[in-house]
Amino acid sequence: MILQPGIYRLEESIKLVKSHYTVLGLGMATLIPINGTPAIEVANVYDVRIAGVILEAGVKPSETLLKFSDKGYAGNPDYPSALNDVYARAGRYYASSYEYVRTDKFMEINSGNVIMDNIWVSRSNRDYYG
Repeated sequence: MILQPGIYRLEESIKLVKSHYTVLGLGMATLIPINGTPAIEVANVYDVRIAGVILEAGVKPSETLLKFSDKGYAGNPDYPSALNDVYARAGRYYASSYEYVRTDKFMEINSGNVIMDNIWVSRSNRDYYG
């Protein structure tokens, strides 16, 4: 799946249910869940690649912005998954609704054998917005 540059307000999660799958954001596509779901949910699969995306909390809080597998899933050491250039942020003032955005967790990585490179998480301080 290739995501063009832009802001995507997601009514439901992007669900990755097949092994050997890639989500590539060109120009740092921004994914904002608007109904309290994760932006991306990965099933118990292996060799999944997610790269070049910004995960941003929405006004309705999500438990997590990225859920990678169920607890206890070992993954596949011969075909590891990868997260590259994935940024997550919360706390920005959502100008159109005059509400602050938040999430409980940025990323929930439950699978083994996941390589993470250039991962950034950012929580803004509410005091900055007055």
